[in-house]
Amino acid sequence: MRLALRSIALSVPSLFLLAAGVTACGADIDGDPPPSEFIQPPPREPAPAPDGEFSSADSSPLGACAETSISVKREQANVLLLIDRSGSMHIKLPNGDSRWQATKGGIDGLLTALPATTQVGAMMFPQGDAPVNAYCGIDASLNDVKCTPGWPVPTEAARCSAASYKTGVPTSLLTSSQSAAIRNHVSASDSEFYWGTPLAPALDAAVAAQKNPAVKGARSIILLTDGNPTSCEGSGVSNDISNVVEAARKGTNGELVRTFVIGVIDDARQAARAENLSPVAAAGGTGRFAGCEATNECFYPVTAQNFAADIKKVFEQISQQAFDCTFPVPQPKAGATLDPSTLNVEVATANGSYVVPRDASKRDGWDYLPGGKQLQVYGEACKKLADDGAKVKVVVGCTTVIK
Repeated sequence: MRLALRSIALSVPSLFLLAAGVTACGADIDGDPPPSEFIQPPPREPAPAPDGEFSSADSSPLGACAETSISVKREQANVLLLIDRSGSMHIKLPNGDSRWQATKGGIDGLLTALPATTQVGAMMFPQGDAPVNAYCGIDASLNDVKCTPGWPVPTEAARCSAASYKTGVPTSLLTSSQSAAIRNHVSASDSEFYWGTPLAPALDAAVAAQKNPAVKGARSIILLTDGNPTSCEGSGVSNDISNVVEAARKGTNGELVRTFVIGVIDDARQAARAENLSPVAAAGGTGRFAGCEATNECFYPVTAQNFAADIKKVFEQISQQAFDCTFPVPQPKAGATLDPSTLNVEVATANGSYVVPRDASKRDGWDYLPGGKQLQVYGEACKKLADDGAKVKVVVGCTTVIK
């Protein structure tokens, strides 16, 4: 999908105090409350509106309660692919391809579909150890990992330390050369067999890389793995999934870095467990819908039976969040606050204007991202913004429209 949005207009009159939330003129607010970071301020003297391009909201479909708007631009996507290259990724799928081959196909399709304005990079894991091809491989009779009895297992010091992990291809605009660099970096591990799935140190390093002040835009990580945390039993990191959850949570503190999680499940051979990966996605701010924690459905599952089709679909779904429809919430001037209960998202096209409702289920509407400084448009509402004439407005003055 391509977006050709020129701006998002957010109307904020000088007589309004800024905060962040949304519903229709005078309607009661239902659904999830605004993020906890936003506290409804008591009545006070008017404060200056935020800096930006103002316009009248007289023609808003929200009606007389709508005030003015300020233009803001869609945030450029900056995504780091964090790819599992452990030995189990060479397990064969029912169609004869390996998980690794199917993953490469999905990545290739993603890179082909993304616009050149996207910034993408890649990091592989494990790192720190040499490949163990001399001792381990896939036993064809079992279609599973098998190692020589008594083989010299690599010590944990390197692969279980975040300091060992480096970005193989730093995030940059997706030119043809950048796309080729990512493909080549991934293909370099085609015949390599690595030991273990040290998820916590790998994700910790990826978050740190995306937190670098030099990395700009809507920053996120796409983690793809076929396993549960392993091979760090005595390193001080341990294989407890809580360490991976904590690494993802670090991304939502301060400047936001979201972690999307893709996991290979429902396969008896070296497969990940939903109860492990779902909390990681939830902590990373990318739960697929409200309440996904209760059923362990916050991550994106890929099955062995339909791996190629599943991964293609998952990348398309994630693209709408990681690459396409993230916008900044305009910040007020010093001394002012933003009232979240009077913020709405409106889209103007050549055929007229319409209001996008806030949707806490994250299926077809908009919602705040962790921290409240960005908002995300989801599902069909995001797809509709691909219209070249679409102009998004964040309108202040009316109670938030809730889906």
